[in-house]
Amino acid sequence: MSLLSFQCRHRYPGGFELDVAFEVDHPVTSLFGPSGSGKTSVLAAIAGFLYPTSGAVRLGDQTLLDTAAGLHLPPEQRRVGVVFQEHLLFPHMTVEANLRYGQKHRRQRRSVSMDRVVEVLQVGALLGRYPGKLSGGERQRVAIGRALLSGPELLLMDEPLASLDRALKTRILTYLERVVTEWGIPTLFVTHSQAEVRRLAHWVIVLKQGRVVADGRPDEALSRPEPLGWKNSMGPANLLRLDPVEFHEGHAHGRIGDQSLYVPLEETPAGAPLFVQFTPIDVIVCRHDVHGVSARNHLLGRVCQIVPVEKAVFVAIDVGQILWAEVTPEAVTELALEPGSEVTCLLKAHSLHVVE
Repeated sequence: MSLLSFQCRHRYPGGFELDVAFEVDHPVTSLFGPSGSGKTSVLAAIAGFLYPTSGAVRLGDQTLLDTAAGLHLPPEQRRVGVVFQEHLLFPHMTVEANLRYGQKHRRQRRSVSMDRVVEVLQVGALLGRYPGKLSGGERQRVAIGRALLSGPELLLMDEPLASLDRALKTRILTYLERVVTEWGIPTLFVTHSQAEVRRLAHWVIVLKQGRVVADGRPDEALSRPEPLGWKNSMGPANLLRLDPVEFHEGHAHGRIGDQSLYVPLEETPAGAPLFVQFTPIDVIVCRHDVHGVSARNHLLGRVCQIVPVEKAVFVAIDVGQILWAEVTPEAVTELALEPGSEVTCLLKAHSLHVVE
């Protein structure tokens, strides 16, 4: 039996039609796609806020929706926790009261400790404050804590980082990773950010115009240009995980398998992996390693996919993780690039953006 089984159709008065079916069996699954593709509608149907035209939704052994049988459990009877983009905290309640509201409405099966939620999400200093006095990142951490304290069997997150600036996004990503590690609550989250998918998700379902157009592991599903509508300089995102990381005199060396990546960074939490993001156009591809160049990082790899798009070519290279480079069609011919080609990828240290 799948953790979550979803099969629903729904037609909106404006003409948009959702026709989506999938099953979820992974710790973290992302619904990925452009705005208006139906991602939030899927979450609303699972949470009970949308009554689809037809379909069925099952969470483990519980049937949440079966239109043929006339069954539609109200949201409060579903073992689902929801975190919205807008946070939706109760403004007249303190942070502690908001958290205890989730605890008060806990579902039957899963017990989550209030003290542990406060510790993991680092909201102890906020307990006596009201939502209006919190930053966007603080409100989002409280919203996540309230959802956790309801003891859900499934956690739904609707673009939880969309309203945050870049610095706050990276911090909340770290908290989300702690939540997944600490409680192991299966999570389904909506996003249109490839970096968020590559960092958090074990499986991704790509939606476009109300349909599933691709699914699979992030590196697979996000490497299909047709459903994602890749365009020149708007193709795949690069996000590499470096682990372990060592620091020497104002910079870091992180490992990718048996290779090392130099990053200009003074410090990061001890024992933590490091994530670096960069664009495909930041990568220079050589058929042989070169010397006497300013680029500090030379990663050896093997070409595993070549994707031509208008006026450019995206090349997927396995360097221990998948890295994408953008080159010209002429470069593909001159370098004789093809799947299996051994190459060296040059990366300037200052093109690497650290996602802490």
